[in-house]
Amino acid sequence: MRFGGDHTSTIALRTLAAVRRELRRRGVRPRARREVQAAVAELAEVTGWLLCDADRHALSIRVNRWALDLARRAGDRSMELFVVHNLSLQATYLRHPERSLALVRPVLDRGGLTPRLTAMFTLRIARAYAQMGLRTEAVRALDTTRGRLSEGVGVRDPHWAWWVSERGLAHATGAMLGGLGEWGSAIDPIQRALEAAPESAYRDRFLYLCVLMHAYVEAGARHDAERVADDLLPLLGTVGSSRPLARLRETLDRFSRDHGQPRGVRDTVGEIRQAVNSARRSVIEPATRKPPGAGPW
Repeated sequence: MRFGGDHTSTIALRTLAAVRRELRRRGVRPRARREVQAAVAELAEVTGWLLCDADRHALSIRVNRWALDLARRAGDRSMELFVVHNLSLQATYLRHPERSLALVRPVLDRGGLTPRLTAMFTLRIARAYAQMGLRTEAVRALDTTRGRLSEGVGVRDPHWAWWVSERGLAHATGAMLGGLGEWGSAIDPIQRALEAAPESAYRDRFLYLCVLMHAYVEAGARHDAERVADDLLPLLGTVGSSRPLARLRETLDRFSRDHGQPRGVRDTVGEIRQAVNSARRSVIEPATRKPPGAGPW
């Protein structure tokens, strides 16, 4: 599996642990302390995100909190914002909207963000409100996101803000509508995100297809769900990300509870379930190791 965090998260975690050991052994010169802290914070951020993609959330959150502490010690505001955003996104995925709001609100209250960064954080607000069933507030926050994103990219925007795009916003809109239980309305924006994704974007296309299939299942569009399932099958062996696979398993479970499915649809779902289970078994479980803790500083 070439794409995803299942294997790469293990490599990143080992690298992070090795860096920590080396810093403890050799120490850090006082005048270089902040630069080193910033560099390790960036490595920890990457590791935390890969762990999230691998569906190893408890460890991901712990590593990200360490990254956040290092970024703040280093005075690296850009990396601090990046990690806070990742933690908020993860809280949304884990359906902890109150936690997501608690992370994002202080950032927006402090101000000083570019329009693009404001869009990123108000999108997290929209998703959290949707999960809380606050439709009016969610739609208002999403409208703010669209307006800010339309202002384009500025010289103050950090390099990591590149992925906030019309395609990403379309997918987030569909996910937000799904969070409100409006799965029929969610289908069109998710479909737009899928159509905008290049063929080479295997992981993104896989994620969009998983969410699209879930939307069709929830909306009762059985044959459309079967069509998406056929598109998913060829990608199952190429994407090594347990997080979308977990969503897909949830969708398959939801599908299986509907006993009125035609036999052809049931056969397709059974084939996907077998492929998902095979993909899951192919992931080599990393050796248990203690993750980075408070760090050497």
